[in-house]
Amino acid sequence: MGKPYSIGLDIGTNSVGWAVITDDYKVPAKKMKVLGNTDKQSIKKNLLGALLFDSGETAEATRLKRTARRRYTRRKNRLRYLQEIFMEEMNKVDENFFQRLDDSFLVEEDKQGNKYPIFGTLKEEKEYHKKFKTIYHLREELANSKEKADLRLVYLALAHMIKFRGHFLYEGDLKAENTDVQALFKDFVEEYDKTIEESHLSEITVDALSILTEKVSKSSRLENLIAHYPTEKKNTLFGNLIALSLGLQTNFKTNFQLSEDAKLQFSKDTYEEDLEGLLGEVGDEYADLFASAKNLYDAILLSGILTVDDNSTKAPLSASMVKRYKEHKEELAAFKRFIKEKLPKKYEEIFKDDTKNGYAGYVGADKKLRKRSGKLATEEEFYKYVKGILNKVEGADYFLDKIDREDFLRKQRTFDNGSIPHQIHLQEMHAILRRQGEHYPFLKENQDKIEKILTFRIPYYVGPLARKGSRFAWAEYKADEKITPWNFDDILDKEKSAEKFITRMTLNDLYLPEEKVLPKHSPLYETFTVYNELTKVKYVNEQGEAKFFDTNMKQEIFDHVFKENRKVTKDKLLNYLNKEFEEFRIVNLTGLDKENKAFNASLGTYHDLRKILDKSFLDDKVNEKIIEDIIQTLTLFEDREMIRQRLQKYSDIFTTQQLKKLERRHYTGWGRLSYKLINGIRNKENKKTILDYLIDDGYANRNFMQLINDDALSFKEEIARAQFIGDVDDIANVVHDLPGSPAIKKGILQSVKIVDELVKVMGCNPANIIIEMARENQTTDKGRRNSQQRLKKLQDSLNEFGSNILNEKKPSYIDDKVENVHLQKDQLFLYYLQNGKDIYTGDELDIDLLSEYDIDHIIPQAYIKDDSFDNRVLTSSSENRGKSDNVPSIEVVRARKADWMRLRKAGLISQRQFDNLTKAERGGLTENDKAGFIKRQLVETRQITKHVAQILDARFNTKHDENKKVIRDVKIITLKSNLVSQFRKDFKFYKVREINDYHHAHDAYLNAVIGTALLKKYPKLASEFVYGEFKKYDVRKFIAKSDNDEIGKATAKYFFYSNLMNFFKTKVRLADGTVVERPDIETSEDGEIVWNKQKDFEIVRRVLSYPQVTIVKKTEKQNHGLDRGKPKGLFNANPSPKPKPDSNENLVGAKRNLDPKKYGGYAGISNSYAVLVKAVIEKGAKKKETTILEFQGVSIVDRISFEKDKRAFLLGKGYKDIKEIIELPKYSLFELKDGTRRMLASILSTNNKRGEIHKGNEMFVPQKLTTLLYHAKRINNPINKEHLEYVEKHRDDFKELLNYVLEFNDKFVGANKNGERLKKAVADFDSKSIGEVCISFVGTANSKNSGLFELTSLGSASDFEFLGVKIPRYRDYTPSSLLKDATLIHQSITGLYETRIDLSKLGED
Repeated sequence: MGKPYSIGLDIGTNSVGWAVITDDYKVPAKKMKVLGNTDKQSIKKNLLGALLFDSGETAEATRLKRTARRRYTRRKNRLRYLQEIFMEEMNKVDENFFQRLDDSFLVEEDKQGNKYPIFGTLKEEKEYHKKFKTIYHLREELANSKEKADLRLVYLALAHMIKFRGHFLYEGDLKAENTDVQALFKDFVEEYDKTIEESHLSEITVDALSILTEKVSKSSRLENLIAHYPTEKKNTLFGNLIALSLGLQTNFKTNFQLSEDAKLQFSKDTYEEDLEGLLGEVGDEYADLFASAKNLYDAILLSGILTVDDNSTKAPLSASMVKRYKEHKEELAAFKRFIKEKLPKKYEEIFKDDTKNGYAGYVGADKKLRKRSGKLATEEEFYKYVKGILNKVEGADYFLDKIDREDFLRKQRTFDNGSIPHQIHLQEMHAILRRQGEHYPFLKENQDKIEKILTFRIPYYVGPLARKGSRFAWAEYKADEKITPWNFDDILDKEKSAEKFITRMTLNDLYLPEEKVLPKHSPLYETFTVYNELTKVKYVNEQGEAKFFDTNMKQEIFDHVFKENRKVTKDKLLNYLNKEFEEFRIVNLTGLDKENKAFNASLGTYHDLRKILDKSFLDDKVNEKIIEDIIQTLTLFEDREMIRQRLQKYSDIFTTQQLKKLERRHYTGWGRLSYKLINGIRNKENKKTILDYLIDDGYANRNFMQLINDDALSFKEEIARAQFIGDVDDIANVVHDLPGSPAIKKGILQSVKIVDELVKVMGCNPANIIIEMARENQTTDKGRRNSQQRLKKLQDSLNEFGSNILNEKKPSYIDDKVENVHLQKDQLFLYYLQNGKDIYTGDELDIDLLSEYDIDHIIPQAYIKDDSFDNRVLTSSSENRGKSDNVPSIEVVRARKADWMRLRKAGLISQRQFDNLTKAERGGLTENDKAGFIKRQLVETRQITKHVAQILDARFNTKHDENKKVIRDVKIITLKSNLVSQFRKDFKFYKVREINDYHHAHDAYLNAVIGTALLKKYPKLASEFVYGEFKKYDVRKFIAKSDNDEIGKATAKYFFYSNLMNFFKTKVRLADGTVVERPDIETSEDGEIVWNKQKDFEIVRRVLSYPQVTIVKKTEKQNHGLDRGKPKGLFNANPSPKPKPDSNENLVGAKRNLDPKKYGGYAGISNSYAVLVKAVIEKGAKKKETTILEFQGVSIVDRISFEKDKRAFLLGKGYKDIKEIIELPKYSLFELKDGTRRMLASILSTNNKRGEIHKGNEMFVPQKLTTLLYHAKRINNPINKEHLEYVEKHRDDFKELLNYVLEFNDKFVGANKNGERLKKAVADFDSKSIGEVCISFVGTANSKNSGLFELTSLGSASDFEFLGVKIPRYRDYTPSSLLKDATLIHQSITGLYETRIDLSKLGED
């Protein structure tokens, strides 16, 4: 058994820091053996390092490509089915017809038959185009004419419908006449009333059809409709939604009180993305409302497309398109005449210059004049351009009016066509088949089959039809035959496929991984969310006392408020309470969503079902399972037929009418928890479920998170038992099955591999593994909303308070009114929240002296580090809080409580803040409070962290005692990330990410130090932060014992406040100003030394100053290309057109049989990795054989053939006598003789002399310069002036830092021109402001650009600006430089093991 050690891990989304520490907090060094063909036998390395890797990507990009491929394949198949039906009869008419159509895309020399695709002769082709200007002319003719038509024309018309067949959003029959705008408007208004509380707009009857489809501008239509609703305006939420439905761009910023614009427009490609962003801000409850507005938009658009009034036509769509064509032709002639007469100089620009957004740019210029390279101008861009030219031109009103109505020079193919349902095309197809079936019997016989090609689509619950080897397919089959639209129901088992779809699509519970989550709209889940929210709401009586609702009150509120109101607001609940519980004298409620003053949870499904089913049926617990099953069906399936089939089993319970109404309902979204977790697992002691506790928990009033983490209940143990890890040897699968994003899972998998390697290096298991996990996204939607809405909150609360201070007083640096951006300064925000007064004395504060005032922590930092607004106040001096060592003194509370109550009532301070301020009335901080503080510091509640701890625990602790309990020889400690950042700040171990990547390793080291020290100091708290340890001590007793022992003797060994980090300090300042000194040597209860403040801080400082830290960049084989950082397919960009004849552009064909010189192709082929080849090639005209060593790129396209037979692949590239092949994934590391390191980023597969190499050395600077940069990054902090003062005092140190950078650049980077630019720029150093200097050196706050360190940082570089001079990024495109005197270094995951290959000796024995 070796010396005890611990491993620290810092797990992020693109890095894992690691460190090994011994019991005395030192990092050991090991002499590591080096393999390979170099003279280096071993290297001494510190066991401190980090692994960097590219973030794990979601499957979205590949999924979108896969679905697009399937869509195109199915479209081709539909046309093939049609051709098969036509084949026999077509061969009698023209046996080469289909071949000519297939070849129509090819250039003339590649065609197998005649160059004219339809009829094969120029004369017939011309006649066809003369008679039928567009495909819609042909469709109209065939649908209305009883004459026998050429079979080829019949095929073309049907193929066009089948190829572009419209959407499937409407079920059942739909004729052009009944695309009902009126009915959809009614649905929209009903949805609006349902979503928006107190809205009763559906009571007003409006002729929406004529208003919304009138031939006037969209804004006029909006005004005309809104005029019928007295309570609404154009810019209210209702008005904006109608504007959206009319196709206008709408900004919902003011409707939802957002600080940023929230612009939406249905016609924009980004609509779905924009809506998702908005719903993330305002909540998913608005999703159905926007979906309803989209349905209305589609119907209005369709009514605009089907403009023909002639009811005799059998092809209303085609007739409308023909009409549009004729109008376009007439308008164009009129427009040309007008421009020639009024603006002759503009004629060329509008009609011939396609680089502008005029007519040429809108429809495309003649081939000879074509210059435009991108997409054609959209209708919107064209209208904007024309409007700009015609404004104020006499006689242009006719054209401008048509533009306003969006009815000017319309094309046949527009974005609007996406609104055409497939039933409209089917109507025309039916007419053509009926007419032509009289002349062609095979059309009559196959009418149903042909129509089925158009109407058939694979139900989404059946999924992909791949039968073997697809990880995406789940379909179940009845027979092993080929599937067609006509035999689908006979071959495929829809019912079984649907069942598998349910299992596959339903997520697993985070806490009970074997269980499936409930639908978001499950009545049980909604009941749970209501009680979980209600549990933490308090009522406030006239005396200002805040109390939880008891069991009886909660039940009454649930039955009489939530079951009676879809949305429960604060006012509704207060009204009910004052009526039913008058004796309680309730004046306020706290704990509700502050922004909306309403409950987030509701019984929405209950209210929906009440309209369909009897209340008595819904309230009867016996029917719970039936209702849950119905909601699951309505959530999973959109297909009416499948819903009808699944609901049929309840036909003996419900009437036909009720079942029909249920069929029409559809729900979306899933909860996070399972039925078993909420209402299945029971507490051992009293057999109560979690839901039972939420309904009745006595005085404890615990919410869900408290219940599952409470050691006094058995839920915590039950959940831990359910989270059993399977085969810990198959770690990749175990991690893959964890809930969470691919980004964080990649970090977890790497962490486990790192731990395995460190254990191998050390030779035995560690005593402790300490893990800290980075949060993926520090800014939650709610947090973002809160910061964005500071101004709104202030305005509302100050109005309630009756104060105009926001307008009357503002700092001298604000010229106009106070904006949200100003309120991001906490002191100014607190000033307004306190109505400009000192919170403790009530004295007026000077708004221009805010930086001189104190921000005081109500509950002092000696107890807990809580920087939330609920714990911070503004005061002229923290001494104003009175003589109290924990919360503000009782004298201050008595003097100020009345004013605080007014602030709380107006919402300027929260109930929690009020409770903290008045705690002295209740005896100050209690044992319960302090126990809570300890838990908040130690207990990591995130489930993903628990999963990582569980994996490591299962991997290392495999032995059990006689009672089958796990023996935990290796303790897995989970640390909250704020402990390390607090430690760094308290003891000035500053972190500056921009300098290098060492900070990941340093964080891991500090995790290990803090985790092991805490465990030594407070072994009785182990259950709070050591995985698998269950409670042996009550934290409250522990606190009481400590306090009683220590308060009388401040110098005692165990002086202990609830801020656990205090024991690292020499002095602890209490809130009353008392300074308590702590001993230099901290010991545990057993007298073991835990922390020697003289020695151990010095050890930490020394470790953080090690210049040798092992940083490894994980090598990757690329599976997809990148386009501006986003995943692409096999190629890096979109296809390019065919190159000009004299061009040397090297394109790759879009398909193997298409010559890129004729058809264009891809310029950027994506590379998977490179290989290093030592082989013989033939050089020059004499083909002299020469041995060479060079790189060869392997593209993603060629990867399979390369890996199948590497030698054959390379021989095909012209190599002979291949001596050596070394695969080099992206980021392979090379070291040159002078110590310069480079990482191979890419080698072009189309040109192996070109590629890119990245910097591979890490820069290191002394601690004093790290401190300088730490302060430089924070000089704009308005509260702490210490940063600015430090930088001003050490300004000249920046020159020393620049010298380090220039020296590093000369030695390892080689960007000599940039070095010269920096030297010239620094000549102006003295004239630059301190702000400019700081930004130049370290970049701006919250920016990804690292300023000067962009030049030296590992990896690729970016442009940056230094003291006003632009420094372009230095990129190295000469990978061949790595082949001269370089050593290839293969590193293990930690970098401790290395294989070094001297390339000059490659191929030697």
